[in-house]
Amino acid sequence: MANAKKLPSGSWSVNIYIGKDKNGKRKYKRFTGADKRKVEREAAAYADEHRGEVSTDTFGYAARQYIENRKNILSPSTILNYNRIYRNYLQQWECVAISDIGSKAIQQLVNNKATELSPKTIRNIYGFITAVIYSVDPYARIKVALPAPVKTFRELPPPKDVIKAVIGTKCELPALLALWESLRMSEIRGLRFGDLAGNIITVRNVKVKGEDGDVLKSRTKNYDSTRRLALPQYIMDLIPRDKEPTDFIVPYSARRIYGWFQDALDAARLPHMSFHDLRHMYASIALSIGIPDKYAMESGGWRSPHVLKGVYQETFSAERQAADAKMNNHIYTLIDIARRENAT
Repeated sequence: MANAKKLPSGSWSVNIYIGKDKNGKRKYKRFTGADKRKVEREAAAYADEHRGEVSTDTFGYAARQYIENRKNILSPSTILNYNRIYRNYLQQWECVAISDIGSKAIQQLVNNKATELSPKTIRNIYGFITAVIYSVDPYARIKVALPAPVKTFRELPPPKDVIKAVIGTKCELPALLALWESLRMSEIRGLRFGDLAGNIITVRNVKVKGEDGDVLKSRTKNYDSTRRLALPQYIMDLIPRDKEPTDFIVPYSARRIYGWFQDALDAARLPHMSFHDLRHMYASIALSIGIPDKYAMESGGWRSPHVLKGVYQETFSAERQAADAKMNNHIYTLIDIARRENAT
């Protein structure tokens, strides 16, 4: 919604940029009145009704062009997030000229949103704004103070308790693929039976949510995320047999998997945790049992400060196999404990 300014007369006013005349002079449509909210609503309604009719140098036009030009380059989830940012937080700039959006206007937006949004979300909004502006004006000078990141600590339940909660449930396979093999939700949903050769699975696809539903992408989040993993027999026994190579190993929506996971936590009276927290749990286990960072990063597909060399050639070196065995032995111990406790 457009922000009205108070005039010396006491009235409220909003100017909606509608382009330029034949001489290049900017044209505005003004809305004024005694009621601030009414003026803002009228201006917003006009902007919405006349969307697409204004000059191509508005922020709204530039934002849509920025997103459209990257649809085939960026992931569908990134495009979805860009559209969400624009729709939820930047509609008031639909008819505002790019040249009218400077540091002051952006700082005001940041200040207004900082009381209701996290520093991370604010930074994402700011990043989108500046990317759109720089796509039109590479020489724009923007200087804005952003809220400092807030360090948070997640209090996760013990891995044994989580394993105990998911054993025998509908979410057992996806949950263990995340906790044991450090796979992301999108990677789990992208796994197909054709990716499995013996007990070696190649993580090469992701299934993510796009504007029109799920989208299968033949690439992972980053270079290091494309990897091969040796699955332990326990997980192999959870995977169905006699399926087509193109069939998905976990053929469920992210919402359904997440719902099953939360149901399992609730049934076990465990605190809420995100599905992605299972990857953090994997990293904590790896650290606690002394698995070298190199092998933990290879398994989880995390990017290191320096690109690992020969990662595919060394994936199943003796050292990597020893690290896998150490992780497997630890998880098997936790499973045995969980089974015994479930039986009592």
